Amino acid sequence: MLDSTRTRRTVPSDQEADVLAVCPNPTIDRLVVLDQLLPGTVDRARENKAFPAGKSVSAARGSRANGVRPEVLVLLPSVGADWYLSALRAEGLDVAAHAYPGAVRESIIVIEDSGRVTVINGTGAPVDAAEWEAFVDASVARTRPDDWVVCSGSFPPGVGPDALAGFVDAVAGAGGRLALDTGPAWMPSALSGRVLPSLITPNLAEAEAILAGGTPVENTWVGEDALVRAEAAAAALHARGLAQVVVTAGSAGLAWATAEGRGRVPGLSVAVRNPIGAGDAFMGGLVARLERGFPFAEAVVWGMATSCAAIEQWSPGGASADRVEHFHALARGAASV
Repeated sequence: MLDSTRTRRTVPSDQEADVLAVCPNPTIDRLVVLDQLLPGTVDRARENKAFPAGKSVSAARGSRANGVRPEVLVLLPSVGADWYLSALRAEGLDVAAHAYPGAVRESIIVIEDSGRVTVINGTGAPVDAAEWEAFVDASVARTRPDDWVVCSGSFPPGVGPDALAGFVDAVAGAGGRLALDTGPAWMPSALSGRVLPSLITPNLAEAEAILAGGTPVENTWVGEDALVRAEAAAAALHARGLAQVVVTAGSAGLAWATAEGRGRVPGLSVAVRNPIGAGDAFMGGLVARLERGFPFAEAVVWGMATSCAAIEQWSPGGASADRVEHFHALARGAASV
């Protein structure tokens, strides 16, 4: 069992990571692979797989595939924590856990032979204000000036939208560069504080909802005009003071806007195995290349390549370096600036 009163590291404290991935709402992804899901019947799976997950964990895997060593800091419920940590450690990821009472949530992902994916996200264990403040303090303690800090995904019960603005402010106060990708319940608050994240990567529905002041419908499809709309949304968000914006548009690709310029990268054809975590792998690859000094336009292409490589794997976000190189060669030729 973990001690819920303190953060525990699994790597020597004198080793410094290149990117800090902060995971506030971890989950155990339980993959069920079958021919066809028939609701209301008893189905038999062909394969079952389990992975320690959470969007920031997937981003960390993407960063590692791009030559950067990430550290993962997880706000981790104590029940189920031992398996979660040991599985991440077996992958070679550096992980620190800030433990608190409760059970690690689980998400069921049903993957059918047709390519249809059904996701049932579990609910995290409630976090009180003191535990959240301690987790923010632990994040800040690991943040050095000019560090990239990745925070992706949802937040557990008890962490309201207002708390996120404080987190953005705390990371900025430590000199960190925050790359944020979170849902419509939290992103508006993150963009309403006295400081803004350095980078955001909403999907198209989320970006348009932010601009319209509404709540998006999470569609699994995109229209023929998706890239044109993504370009417009990225430019509009950048004009609101966000330094670096990427708007993803599923299989259509993505668009970006910064002070350096604007551009887009069309989607590539990929043999899909597990699409969960692909967007997070993109974030991890993008930030890794920025950490290594690549110009934003080039880093975005590497991020796209990382996303494509991750889709080929069972592990959420689990891209391999050689496949990232493969898809980078394809994406570089398709990108436009």
